[in-house]
Amino acid sequence: MQTVGTEALKMGINGPWITKSYLEMILERKGVPRLSTPPLVSNTTVTGSQETTIVAPKPIRVTPNLVTGLEDLSQPWTRSPTKSKIEPFLATWRFMSTDSSHIDNTVLDPSSFRDTVRLAPMPDSYDLDRGLLLAVQAIQALLENKGVPVIVGIGGPSGCGKTSLAHKMANIIGCEIISLESYYKQIKDFKYDDFNSLDLSLLSKNIDDIRNGRRTKVPIFDLESGARSGFKELEVSEDCGVIIFEGVYALHPDIRMSLDLWIAVVGGVHSHLISRVQRDKSRVGCFISQNEIMMTVFPMFQQLIEPHLVHAHLKIRNDFDPVLSPESSLFVLKSNKKVAYQDILSILDPAKFCSSVQKFIDIYMRLPGIPSNGQLTDSDCIRVRICEGRFALLIREPIREGNFIIQPKVDFDISITTVAGLLNLGYQAVAYIEASAFIYQDGKILIEVDHLQDVPGPYIQIKGVSKDAVAAAGSMLKLDGSYTTKSYLEIVLERLPTMERTSGGINFQQSTRLLEIMDFIQSQGCSTSSESSSSRVVSPIEGIIEEMQSKIRRLERWLAINTVLWTFLMSAIVGYSLYQRRRQ
Repeated sequence: MQTVGTEALKMGINGPWITKSYLEMILERKGVPRLSTPPLVSNTTVTGSQETTIVAPKPIRVTPNLVTGLEDLSQPWTRSPTKSKIEPFLATWRFMSTDSSHIDNTVLDPSSFRDTVRLAPMPDSYDLDRGLLLAVQAIQALLENKGVPVIVGIGGPSGCGKTSLAHKMANIIGCEIISLESYYKQIKDFKYDDFNSLDLSLLSKNIDDIRNGRRTKVPIFDLESGARSGFKELEVSEDCGVIIFEGVYALHPDIRMSLDLWIAVVGGVHSHLISRVQRDKSRVGCFISQNEIMMTVFPMFQQLIEPHLVHAHLKIRNDFDPVLSPESSLFVLKSNKKVAYQDILSILDPAKFCSSVQKFIDIYMRLPGIPSNGQLTDSDCIRVRICEGRFALLIREPIREGNFIIQPKVDFDISITTVAGLLNLGYQAVAYIEASAFIYQDGKILIEVDHLQDVPGPYIQIKGVSKDAVAAAGSMLKLDGSYTTKSYLEIVLERLPTMERTSGGINFQQSTRLLEIMDFIQSQGCSTSSESSSSRVVSPIEGIIEEMQSKIRRLERWLAINTVLWTFLMSAIVGYSLYQRRRQ
């Protein structure tokens, strides 16, 4: 929208703008009334003695056309609606008074309209497309009836599509988006879903400044350090006058009461993880309900987020599946051929070039008992990445087509309690990869140079949404003929000798480090859950099982340490004996 306005100013067009359709303008010129206007009053007067005869219309009777087979369908499927159940036409937004003195008063004071009138919630929930349209219409209704500014809150669980919806709305309206993650005071022990970590006083001050048209300073939060790094100034212009706050707790009563429009979003990647866990459980012959998974994997959602979503003005269900949707796919080419830094710079647009460095740890979690061919594969695992102080769920069920790896580009942040919940459901950490990545991109192509631990030589990945652009970049870097479609898990496992592998598929040195990480995750996740639900009672059987599991983990840790020590000792003995023989 801003681009269109800029181009109009370049052409010297600065209004007045017309929002009527051509049909409305033609009908107005011909004097034809709109359907919503009352009918014109007839010039002929009707005396009191005259009686008008009202003829009831005859009902239109349609003979039912029963369909007994596919051959009886009058329309082919290509002309049928794409959805099995077409939702009714979108309802219009209405306002309701929050002041009881205005209930019987049809005329409201314009000065008190903003404070005493709110949007009436929509009774139904809508899909993402209809929800986007209704959200834009709600903002337009608020601008017309209450004026600027309009402050919107979008809440929902992690990975439900809040940020995507906010950016789609911003592309239409041209507004500012502020993430509630910016208001974290300080993050400790990866607890990103703790409501007490939010700086509510600063958030309230920012909203009050925006409401009164004052400049305000919005915080900037550094995710890697887990602390606030600075502030940026924000001023709402009269051209738009719309601000969107999006975050997990955007509809909490301490926040939403200061907002004009409350939007709740559920589904998306959040639901995909629940379905994935349920699928894995069914593969091992165990049935588990979605409610039980929700209570274990997302305990904070059920206690602190879900109860507030029912109060939203607009409820949106996101049916997006990152694995099944082709719109979110990335085309990837992977090679272990060395490429010079200057060659990478030469194929990227210097005007849009940016680079970054990331260090990450990928943990592969698998449910014991899942049928396999004796080999560990990506499809059997849930991959969790620890990067820049955050946990992220990487959804990777790639499709291999020639040299290309076609994979979803959707990753979403999860809390440490979610990882601990997966462990409590029986998942075990079976593989561990530590790496550093040098990332170069220009908006069209992303080139990632990954250095894997214990793997000689880096791997280069070329990623993009355009298959032709990715192929052209690979040819310019002279990588043709060196591509591989293997995952990093397959590459690391192939390099491990059979004698150095544990039952999970990693060597003994890595198993010690992995056990330390898992112990830390479980300790922090359990402490967070106990803080949020102190009323939960642990049965004696559960306590015995947990104690046995902790003993097993300690024994495995000591086994790994003893194996390393015995290896060094035996090597020293063999070396000393060889030295004595040579000396003799």
